[in-house]
Amino acid sequence: MKAAEGEVRSSHLNDVLTFGNLPNHITQSLDQQRWIQLNGGFNRVSLMNPRHAIPLFLGAILVCAAAQQPGSKRPLPPVGKLSPGHDMNVARGSHTATLLPDFKVLIAGGTDDKRAVLASTEVYDPTTEQFTPAGRMTVPRQGHIAAVLSDGKVLIAGGANRSGALASSEDYEYDTRRFTPRGSMHTARVRASVTVLRDGSPLVVGGTNGVQPLDSSETYSVLTGKWTLVGKMSTPRVGHSATLLPDGRVLVVGGLGPKHRVLAAAEIFDPKTKQFTHAGELHQARFQHAAVLLANGKVLIVGGTSLEAKTSPALTSAELYDPASLTFTVTGSLNEGRSRLPDGASLLDGRALIAGGAMSAEVFDPRTAAFRQVDGTLDAVRFNCAAIQVMDGSVRIFGGNDDKGATRKSWIYRP
Repeated sequence: MKAAEGEVRSSHLNDVLTFGNLPNHITQSLDQQRWIQLNGGFNRVSLMNPRHAIPLFLGAILVCAAAQQPGSKRPLPPVGKLSPGHDMNVARGSHTATLLPDFKVLIAGGTDDKRAVLASTEVYDPTTEQFTPAGRMTVPRQGHIAAVLSDGKVLIAGGANRSGALASSEDYEYDTRRFTPRGSMHTARVRASVTVLRDGSPLVVGGTNGVQPLDSSETYSVLTGKWTLVGKMSTPRVGHSATLLPDGRVLVVGGLGPKHRVLAAAEIFDPKTKQFTHAGELHQARFQHAAVLLANGKVLIVGGTSLEAKTSPALTSAELYDPASLTFTVTGSLNEGRSRLPDGASLLDGRALIAGGAMSAEVFDPRTAAFRQVDGTLDAVRFNCAAIQVMDGSVRIFGGNDDKGATRKSWIYRP
C-alpha cells in the first residue's frame, strides 16, 4: 500500500511496546520495606515515598488488535468493565505510553488523524484524568521505542518519519520536561522491540530498516549515552516479541523474517554472554502477536497472524512457553482472532488483559487456561494504540488507528 504524505509505512508491521525490568531508582527502598511478587520474582519496595515505590500497576498487559469475526463458541460471563475516558490533546496511533516517576504517563509521537508523523508529546495525570502538553521531541517519530532508564529519564529511539527510518535517540528529563539528543544507534530501526535488562540498560532487538528485517541488537548505556552492538539473532525478524524472563534473559519469539516468511522459531538472549541461542519452536508460526510473562514464570504467546498478506485472518490460538524445558504448549484460545498486538506483562493477580479487535477486550486466566470477555467496548476497532495500568489498578488505553485514521479518544478498564 502506498504511504500517504507525512507517513512512512512498513507493510504489516505493528507497534511493540515492552515494559522491561524496573529501574534501580524505582526499586530502591528509602522507608518502610515490603516484599511483593511481580512478574514471577520479588522486588523490595518503599511504600512511603511515591517517587521510589514500585509502580504496582506496571504489571499490566493491554493489547490492541485488528477486527475479526466472532467465534462460534459461547463466551463465559464478562469480567471487568471498559468505559470511555477523556480525550487526548492530539489524535495518535503508533505512539508510546511510558510511566514516569510520579505515576503520570508520557505519551509520545505517533501519527495523527491526517497520517502526519508527530513530534509532540503530552503527559496524562490519572488522578485528574487530564492531558497536558509536554514539549516536542527533537524529531517526529512513529513506530519508535520508549523505555524508562535507571536515572528516571525516558529513552526514545528509532522509528520513522518522512525522511525514512531513524537511528537517532533522545531522552526526556522528568524534572525539566525537556528532550535532549543522545547517541545514534548503529542501525536505523522501525518497529523494533525494547527490553530493559536487570542492569538497567535497554536492549533493542530486530525491527526493520525500512527495506528488510534486521538480525542485529544493541544496548544503550545510561552513563555514556552511547549504543553498543551485541549478539546477532540466527534469523532477522520484525513484528516479534521480546520478554524479560525471571532469570534476566530475554525470550524473542516469532516475527516476520526474510522473504516475508512468518517465523515459528524462538531465541533467548543471555546478557552474560551477549549472545542468542535457539529456544524452541511455536506450534503456530506467527508475528504481530503479544507475549506476556505470567506469575508462574511461563510466557503466554497470544494471537498474531501466520500469513504476510494483510487480508490473512488473525489467530485465536495461544501458547505457553516454559523456559525450563524450552518448549511451547498449546493453551486456551481467544474468543476472537487478534493481530498487531503490542507486548506487555501480566496483571498482579496473574491474569492478562487483552483489548481491541472487534471493539472488544478479554482476560486470560492461567488457572483455567481460558479467556473471558470484558463488559463494554471501544468506539471502533483500534490497533497501534498504547495502554498502561495506573495506581488504582485500572488500565488506561490511549488512541489507536482504525480505517479512518487515528483518534484522540481514551478508555478505562476497571477489573
